[in-house]
Amino acid sequence: MNPRLLAAAALALLLPELALAQVFVVPRRPGKTPVNSFEFEWRHVDILVGPDATGVAKPPDRTAHDQPPAAPGDVSTPPTAPPNLQAETPAGASPALPPSPPPQLAGADDAGTPDAGVVATGGEDSGTAATGVAASGPGSEDSGTTPSLSGSVFGTAPDGGSPDGGFNYTYAKSLGTKAGGVRFYFYERERMVAERAAPLIEEAYRYLVDTFQYVPTETFPYILYSSYQEFLQTNLFPLSEGTLGVTSTEDLKLTLPYLGDHRLFEEISTHELAHQFTIQKTRTVAEQAKVFGDPLQAIPLWFIEGIAEFYAKRGMDPEAEMLVRDLLVNPDLYKGYAFLDFFSPGPYGYLWIYKVGQVRVAFLEEEYGKGFIQRVLEESPRLVGGAKDTPSLKFEELLERLTGDDPKRLSARFENWLKRRAYKTYLSSEQSSPALDLLDKAPGYITAMSSSPDGTVLAVRTIVPETGESRLYLMDPRDADKSLKVAGDGVPGMESLHPISGRSFALSPDKLAFVAEVTGRDVIYVQDYKHTVEKRAQDVLVRRNPIRTGIDREVGTQVELTLGGRKTYRIDKHGLLAAYSPAMSPDGRYVAFIGIRDDGLRDVYVIDLEAGSDAKPLQLTDDVFSERQVTWGPAGIIFSSDATSHRKFNLFRVKLDAPRQVERLTSEERDHADPLALSDGRVFFTAFNNSSSDLHELMADGRIVRRTDLTTGVFEPGPGPEGSLWMLFHVSGERKPAVLRPPRMLALDVAPEPPPEPPNPLAVRPLTDALAYQPFARQNLEFGPIFGFAGAGGGGFVGQLFAAASDKMRDHQFILTLAVYGSFDLTDGYLLYINDEGRTTKGGGLFQSLRFRVDQTFDDLPVFFTSAERYFGAVGSLRYPLSTFLFVQADLSLGGTKYFLDDPTEFYLFFPDRNEANRELLSVWNAKNKAIRFQTELSGQIGYDSLKYHYATGPLSGSSVLLETTLGAQPFDDQAYGNFRLDAERYFPIYGRTNLFLRGGAGTTLGGRYARSYFLSSFDTLRGVNFGDERWLLGRHFAYSTLELQLPLNDIIRVAFLSDLEAVAGIDVGGVGNSSRDLWNHRVLDAAIGVNVALGPLLMRLHFARPLDIGAKAGKPDSGWVTNFSLGIAGLNGFFDQANTGAANNSAPQPASPALVPAVGGGYTAPRH
Repeated sequence: MNPRLLAAAALALLLPELALAQVFVVPRRPGKTPVNSFEFEWRHVDILVGPDATGVAKPPDRTAHDQPPAAPGDVSTPPTAPPNLQAETPAGASPALPPSPPPQLAGADDAGTPDAGVVATGGEDSGTAATGVAASGPGSEDSGTTPSLSGSVFGTAPDGGSPDGGFNYTYAKSLGTKAGGVRFYFYERERMVAERAAPLIEEAYRYLVDTFQYVPTETFPYILYSSYQEFLQTNLFPLSEGTLGVTSTEDLKLTLPYLGDHRLFEEISTHELAHQFTIQKTRTVAEQAKVFGDPLQAIPLWFIEGIAEFYAKRGMDPEAEMLVRDLLVNPDLYKGYAFLDFFSPGPYGYLWIYKVGQVRVAFLEEEYGKGFIQRVLEESPRLVGGAKDTPSLKFEELLERLTGDDPKRLSARFENWLKRRAYKTYLSSEQSSPALDLLDKAPGYITAMSSSPDGTVLAVRTIVPETGESRLYLMDPRDADKSLKVAGDGVPGMESLHPISGRSFALSPDKLAFVAEVTGRDVIYVQDYKHTVEKRAQDVLVRRNPIRTGIDREVGTQVELTLGGRKTYRIDKHGLLAAYSPAMSPDGRYVAFIGIRDDGLRDVYVIDLEAGSDAKPLQLTDDVFSERQVTWGPAGIIFSSDATSHRKFNLFRVKLDAPRQVERLTSEERDHADPLALSDGRVFFTAFNNSSSDLHELMADGRIVRRTDLTTGVFEPGPGPEGSLWMLFHVSGERKPAVLRPPRMLALDVAPEPPPEPPNPLAVRPLTDALAYQPFARQNLEFGPIFGFAGAGGGGFVGQLFAAASDKMRDHQFILTLAVYGSFDLTDGYLLYINDEGRTTKGGGLFQSLRFRVDQTFDDLPVFFTSAERYFGAVGSLRYPLSTFLFVQADLSLGGTKYFLDDPTEFYLFFPDRNEANRELLSVWNAKNKAIRFQTELSGQIGYDSLKYHYATGPLSGSSVLLETTLGAQPFDDQAYGNFRLDAERYFPIYGRTNLFLRGGAGTTLGGRYARSYFLSSFDTLRGVNFGDERWLLGRHFAYSTLELQLPLNDIIRVAFLSDLEAVAGIDVGGVGNSSRDLWNHRVLDAAIGVNVALGPLLMRLHFARPLDIGAKAGKPDSGWVTNFSLGIAGLNGFFDQANTGAANNSAPQPASPALVPAVGGGYTAPRH
């Protein structure tokens, strides 16, 4: 979605009283309202910006993707329980830069070492580019600059064809005075975090300059948020949980959270910076090649995201190897989980776009030489062509040109390369699925799991793939069919169960502690439960032999889980923004967790469940390092932390009675994750071994023993019955509960750990030179595109105009919209300012609004006609969200109003023989209505919205209610009026995308002849009425209800160019009238059938309705079938999520299996955008 259009969406929500929305009735939804519960005092400082940089990046004329690389994910691609992130530090690189002052730039006069004469020269077979220095000058061996070329850089072969190579580029390859660098934005409250982030940003920038052999010349905004909660409240982009960073292809804005996790931040930051380098380099070479168009539009999304993952991970990481190996050796064709062709875009999701994209990029680098990726980017102008004799290439053809292998051969080489890697590890592993006992029955796709101390109760968090709703269940694995739902998110008081945050809950024998978000901050809920098990014997009939039967005694187990009370512990009142990885104490009295403070730092905290819900948490650690996961055993609280010399996460211990006295337990140079301390003192954890996540045990003497040797991996171990362990086993793209029993635990030796060394101090860059952000300064104002059209004819001038502007942070927006329908009287528009920097949204401006009504001037005469009103003046509005789902709003307008008639109506009133009263009525009407009158209106709204959406279809479950009341007065003319309107709907999911919804609306007006009328859109309300029929759709009172079944047809009917197809069948009932009797006389009941067809973002609805005879005095609105055809916008995410992926057709996007989507390190990541 174009973020500039958010202003229009905000306007529609903020000021619904304006324009025709108040009169023209279509079903309305209040929408969810972000709760901006944080204040940001922004500052900025430049990093690596040269004095000759070309300036702050400006939006290009064309963008590569309607959603940028790493755009917000959608709710249909649910996350899974995350394995560890294995961030590889490049050889020879220090894990952290030493503290330094603001970096000094290279001393070259123009651009450092420009390598201006980079020339792509072709080999005989594949056009392999070779870089070289074309000129040299005094002062430096390579400081010269090649003169810019005239004309296209596409060379011409002697025979008129296109030669291999032929590009001459003049961009710099090392930092110098023209380096664009970063304009780093942070807020004062996160200064401590920002000073640690700045050296990491600089280090990543330098690394990418060296890797891309390119220096961006445009300075781009890098906007940092301290916590994930603050990041999700940004106004810059529409975000949903699961997005960890965004880079815009329009204005190059980059924003992401620090998360209190240095390693994870470094990876995400490098990923997003790689997008910046990809975008700028691709556009630079296109500009210097003098081609028309943006090559990014022709590059598949898997390649763009694969580049970012490849460079962020410094190659292939163990997680990527494991996920792709599982795809190869454990396919599940029934759910579409299988290895596809090298060029296939695959299902849009984390696995195929990000991780398989990363593997494909690694293959190209390994098989065709280091630097091959950059050669692809340097040759990317060929994707858009340059002249008549140099037509554009497809991405497959470009790779064929560079590799010498046709697409079929290249795909075969990739498959062989991948199989050699995957099967080598697979065959060398001693264990696979048969080594564990899988729990086949579960209440849904599992994303996290915890078990009670005796292993007889499991708590699992699941996700609904169609809507993204997370649910928390309790279950006894002996009777898995009887799972007990504890909570579901997406409702007030439970806005999110944090599906991407790993295990966010913990079990004791009678309590479940879990983390949930409420109005932008986390709280900890403690839910009491009761678990009873009863052995029952019963007689069963058994067959002894073919002719005899008998009765045996069978003993069965009956389990029951019931919920008790629930308490809320408001850790948010004590300066904590978020909580992760709770753990119950062995006696069930305390809950330990990782908390993030307002200043962005993580530490271990403990709350006493007996001290009251507002008791202050006890802080057990106090350092600048990152803690990730917690467990609690008899010897104390064990947690993972990067307070190590190698910056890997090892295990540490702290005791409740000895805060801040931390003991280190492990020292391996690899990440130790998912720690588990059992009641008998044993300690387990998971760690990657040869790209498999295996279970390890920390022995009492300090040795580490590996207990599994699996083909994929296990995660989140928990206590099991009789000495066994529960864990999540990754197989066929899902994390499935499994039991590892003691006889199947291996005892594989692990190399002795090196002696632990103290952690190096984190690099810090003082930001004392930062400047305060001025939102209304000229350099911080951004003017959006202006849309408009105009025309003139015998009916007058017709035109429409839309323009918008905002500050860089999009906290302040200006909107102009104007529609002219022939004359000034028929002009509708507004000029508004909207302030969205705080929790209360404020707005105001000037407006002119058109309204139409059934005229009541001659209500004592048998005439029926409509009149129009031009209401103009100033308006102000306030909206306050009580939660994400519930808001209240008030609007006040002041101005003048003028009533008028159109020409046919004047003709109707002027001639007595044309109207039913047989009188000249126009002069009387003018005398009563022509004068401009002072008018004021006050309106209030309350809205509730818990709808959950499927990315292709729309709402699938949840409810919405919008109640609106308006009071108006003309105090100098003794006129007053009011209106009341209610819109409500409820969606009931049936199976998959099939759903049933019930929708209703009602409205009434009170007052004199100037009270408003409602004009119903028959397409959306009463489909048995012809569109625009004033007798049946226009009046002062209305009521309607629709019951409709929506059935997707994509699995039955495939149309290549359609992105979605569904059948509908429904019933409408309602009516419109100027009085209750009139409404009853015009009541309508109809039956409707039809289809909804999506062609990209365009939704076409073709419905056929037949009015039924229900004895209405006015009869039926039509004697036959009524055709309703309407156009709308729907399924934007479902369309754009497939953009530029090289899809062979536009078939409807399919939701990915939850396990295809994320994998996260230490419980904090999702698909990295």
